[in-house]
Amino acid sequence: MDEQSPFEIILPDGSVYRTKKEPQKEASVQGYDPEGKPKRMKFVMKSSCDRCGECCRRDTPIILKEDIHLLTKGVITEKDIYTIREGERIRSSMDGDVYDASMEMIKIRPIFGSFTCLFYDPEVGCTIYEMRPTVCREYECWSQNITITGLEHRRLTRQDLFGRIDILWEAIKKHEDKCSLNKFAQAVDELISGSQESFERIVDMILYDSTVRDWIKEKLQIQSDLIPLIFGKTLFEMSPLYGLIIEKEGENFIIKVMEEAR
Repeated sequence: MDEQSPFEIILPDGSVYRTKKEPQKEASVQGYDPEGKPKRMKFVMKSSCDRCGECCRRDTPIILKEDIHLLTKGVITEKDIYTIREGERIRSSMDGDVYDASMEMIKIRPIFGSFTCLFYDPEVGCTIYEMRPTVCREYECWSQNITITGLEHRRLTRQDLFGRIDILWEAIKKHEDKCSLNKFAQAVDELISGSQESFERIVDMILYDSTVRDWIKEKLQIQSDLIPLIFGKTLFEMSPLYGLIIEKEGENFIIKVMEEAR
């Protein structure tokens, strides 16, 4: 049959549908001209931030001591940041792997359900660009050296923010002692190995983690959206990265070991 000749399809009701075959189009190869010769490629070297938003969508910045003025001026509020605790398991936005945080960090919150920075708008980019955090200014995605140096000493900590508020700082220290993530990880490992005693320790940690949050909110009249900065994520939230699913039914806790953790 000729490329342009019609062909027929008999439909279920007996009617006939006629059409024509479309002539085949030659596939064009990107990077070559019609004669098959390679096109001359143009490259532009990036030497400064062009607000592409790539790093904004990939992760949120750590807040440093140098950024305290952003908090005092209200550019970033306490509700916009949260604490990652030492030993906390974090899923990398780069490769999806899970690693343990080597130190406490205070970061800008991501947009819920993503890694994207709270201050990133797809239409305009960074909404606080002129007063963005130090890490954002120092990060040079176009450079071979993309490591921010001195984070251990430069990072803002909860002690910097709350160290002079005695009742709050004591609550934070006690929470770190009783709900240490290193202790939690050890108890989970023992539970997976069959230790009943570790089950009780895990429940005690979960109860304390929940109770101290409610107590500090009531005692100091603190709003709920400040609690992730004061105490970090709840053990409920973090438990899947440790291989557990924790459910509460009434006053009882149901702890399940995830299959992949066995």
